Amino acid sequence: MPPEVTGPRRLVCQGLQPAQMKIKTNAETQLKRVPMPGSEGRGRSKSARTYQTWKGLDEQNCRINRSALETEKEHKRKSNRLHVLTYNLKHGIADLPQRSLLMEQLKTLHRFKYDIIGICETRAREEQRMVWKDTGDELIIGGGSGTHHVGGVGFIINKKIADKVIEVIIHSSRIATLKLDVGKKKPLLIVQVYAPHIGHGIEEIESFYSELAHHLKQPASQKLVIGDFNAQVGTRPVNTRYVGKFTGRSWSDTGEILLDFAEHQRLYVANSFFQKNEEKRWTYESSNVRKTRHEIDYGLCSNIRMVENVEVLSRLNIGSDHRPLRLTVKADIKVNRRRVITRRTFDTKAFEYKSEKTCWTSSGTLTQMYDGIQTKLMEILRATATTKQRPKRLSEETVKLLHKRRNMNRTENQVEYAELCKLIRRKMKEDHTNFRTQRLLQAAEKHKSLQKCRKEMTQQVATMSALLAEDGTRLTKRIDIEHRCEEFYRKLFSSKKDVPLLRDEREEEEVPDVLQSEVRHAISNSKNDKAPGPDGITNEMIKAGGYPLWKALATLFTECIRREDIPDQWRKSSTIIIPKKGDREDLKNYRPIALLPAIYKIFTKVLMNRIVKQLDSEQPREQAGFRSGYSTLDHLQTINQLLERCREYTVPVCLIFVDFEKAFDSIEINAVTNALIRQNVPKKYVRVLHKINKSCSTSIRLFYNNIDIPISRGVRQGDTISPKLFTAALEDVFKNFDWSERGVKIDGERLHHLRFADDIVLIAHDACTATKMLKELNESSESVGLRINRAKTKAMLVNCAEEEIMLESDKIEIVDNYIYLGQQITNDHTIEKEIRRRRCAAWSKFKNMEEILRKTKDVNTRAHLFNTNVLPALLYGCETWTIRETDKMKLLTTQRAMERKVLQIRLRDRIRNEEIRKRTLFKDAYDDATERKLRWAGHVARRHDNRWTQKVTFWCPWNYSRPQGRPPDRWRKQIEEKLGRSWQYEANDRREFRRKLEDLLPLN
Repeated sequence: MPPEVTGPRRLVCQGLQPAQMKIKTNAETQLKRVPMPGSEGRGRSKSARTYQTWKGLDEQNCRINRSALETEKEHKRKSNRLHVLTYNLKHGIADLPQRSLLMEQLKTLHRFKYDIIGICETRAREEQRMVWKDTGDELIIGGGSGTHHVGGVGFIINKKIADKVIEVIIHSSRIATLKLDVGKKKPLLIVQVYAPHIGHGIEEIESFYSELAHHLKQPASQKLVIGDFNAQVGTRPVNTRYVGKFTGRSWSDTGEILLDFAEHQRLYVANSFFQKNEEKRWTYESSNVRKTRHEIDYGLCSNIRMVENVEVLSRLNIGSDHRPLRLTVKADIKVNRRRVITRRTFDTKAFEYKSEKTCWTSSGTLTQMYDGIQTKLMEILRATATTKQRPKRLSEETVKLLHKRRNMNRTENQVEYAELCKLIRRKMKEDHTNFRTQRLLQAAEKHKSLQKCRKEMTQQVATMSALLAEDGTRLTKRIDIEHRCEEFYRKLFSSKKDVPLLRDEREEEEVPDVLQSEVRHAISNSKNDKAPGPDGITNEMIKAGGYPLWKALATLFTECIRREDIPDQWRKSSTIIIPKKGDREDLKNYRPIALLPAIYKIFTKVLMNRIVKQLDSEQPREQAGFRSGYSTLDHLQTINQLLERCREYTVPVCLIFVDFEKAFDSIEINAVTNALIRQNVPKKYVRVLHKINKSCSTSIRLFYNNIDIPISRGVRQGDTISPKLFTAALEDVFKNFDWSERGVKIDGERLHHLRFADDIVLIAHDACTATKMLKELNESSESVGLRINRAKTKAMLVNCAEEEIMLESDKIEIVDNYIYLGQQITNDHTIEKEIRRRRCAAWSKFKNMEEILRKTKDVNTRAHLFNTNVLPALLYGCETWTIRETDKMKLLTTQRAMERKVLQIRLRDRIRNEEIRKRTLFKDAYDDATERKLRWAGHVARRHDNRWTQKVTFWCPWNYSRPQGRPPDRWRKQIEEKLGRSWQYEANDRREFRRKLEDLLPLN
């Protein structure tokens, strides 16, 4: 029997801690010697027959509890370690399969410790920065050099310390630096290198070390240089302290250069200070017959005491001839365990069932009412949620090959190992290609969005690398980027003009309660798979909530209108910034989109449905943006027909294409409210909308910190009612102008401008008049917060004398062509350039889905994909084209080339076009363009609402004479050839006109 344990030790053995008993004891630091059970009389010494009892002793089997053994000091020491690796990938991670394999291994390897991995030979075309969705780790990949993109360096940063990264810069294809906040005044500087080997020549090697020395001059608390140095360090020289005694046997020429560099920079070769077996030292295996192994990857440090261990790892293997080198470094870093957001779905039926059983009745303030609904929704979500697993991209065969390589002894099976690596790379590419193709084919067969399918398959999210300061300085530190972003958007969203708010003296109108049917209608028009707002509620959850939830929402919305206020949660939003065309380091080229609460957007939809008729009735025919029954074709038709008459009758016209800077974000809120009052929107709705936009804020998250921005002006992009509010305010601006004597006179009326939301075209007979109109627009728009972008505003002169067009002290550029609403228009009204753009757009669309078009076996599915994706890109705006025979041949040539690529037929096969068309079943591009044009012509002819579309189409400038010679082709020529000269009268009978078109174009 073992001796009885008494006192505090006894209670510890029973699972109680001395600290819990309020008993002072030194049991954690003193050893208790107790005779071993059954050890009496064995002839062994007393010390040999004793064992140590610590806190956490298990009385039954006397085994040490490891978690109890770790004292607070030991735990702190472990948490202050930083695991830094360097790895030469050999085959790069520019392509997705290799990148996916590396990230998958980092995720699945059991207890594989890494914080920062410096990588060599990325072989990328250009610099890439991204966050890996599955793990949350950051990838910063530098581009290689030369035509084959050789080299390239970068970093993989563990999500746990990613928020401690201050700055990452890719200086060249051989050097990258990372600065890490370690709780000191100066950061820890980590430099990843890929040194040139001796074959590049001494000059290039010396140039590399010179550049490296330059980057090491940066202020840092400690410095760490890791990477592939392509050098061998031999026996320790007598007069150096920067190389330890555990080195290789021989020096290489590059090794001696490395030693000179280390001594000059006072860097210790950390590998040489830790004794390892010969098998555990080598980092590179040559490809020669003997398969010789060398240690050429090193870690250099400014203080050898900061490094606790250096080791070579073999578990991480993606087929490289290098092995990763890991340095364990002392660093005082407080690790923040960030949760990786997993994609959660829910059982719709279970959600609906629980919603029916839930009491949605709530009372109190609006904030409390909404908080009750939100809490119950999230409780139901947690009860019915299921985690959506990402599908496996690698086949079982490839997984087995990877497992085989991991367990293979590369020394004994060198040839087999090399062949296995080649096979795995080929299989992985095939698996990723097959996975992508199968998912896209499934989406195509179900007629789902291919763009959405591609987005779901994306494994990484791009991040920002640098921003330009206001003075043009390039900012690379993350804290500086965040400060620049905060400065820019605080300035953007702060009020610039003091617009006095009108006193609304209208009579109060009684506003009806919000009906459940209104809520249901607004919800049914909401799209799925949209990003939620800060509250995490999605449209799918609201739809699955059913009638009980919708009834509660109707009650909440009614209270919001009655109290003329909204819940506090609706005032906050999350903003994402989406890059537009131009320099991505300039914040002006980003569009901020607000992620608003889904229930708030349902509420504004209900409001919009109630006031949309009133707002649209106040809009003139010049405004075609965000209006029912209008489209971009209306203004494209107007502009094209105007230019056609100008060309045929030599009518002088000056067009100014006006662009506002951040129009939706710059309009003053009081200006919007005043416009709603003037346009006779009910007072209750005006006050609610004013409250919605007046006191709100947003947060922007570039890296790992939320940047809170108060909003004092602008309408929120992402809100369904925002376009209507903006166009209402813009109409208030244009009402101030008296342009009745300006513009082009068309059948007794003046066409002086066109609007599509904030895209504005000013129209005049000469540059002088157009300049006056531009100045008036500038003055009036500035009074409501809008500012004309001088750089993007352009002018086009048609049959006009060239004059300078000035806006204040800025000169407006005069151009020969301009892309308006997605179509390139020219001053000579030719469509050659537009046809070229359309063909390029179609080829780009075709390349994105060429693989699917080739591999799909269903002919109808393939034809559907082509007709709904490629043809719209090729024929956008064709309704307004004046197509000549040469343009027709260009369209058909493009389509036939695509068809041959799909069927993998060459011209030398001499297969007739008719036979190819029978095999593909694609719509004929020219026939489709003709049909669309004829249908649009009938649509224009039937218009009786006095639109400019119809007036300009049938306008003949009798006060101008045509020049001598053959007139150029007209838009209506093709229509008259097909339908006759009386087509515009026949089009009034819609059914007869449609039947006639079906007889003309039986193929389509």
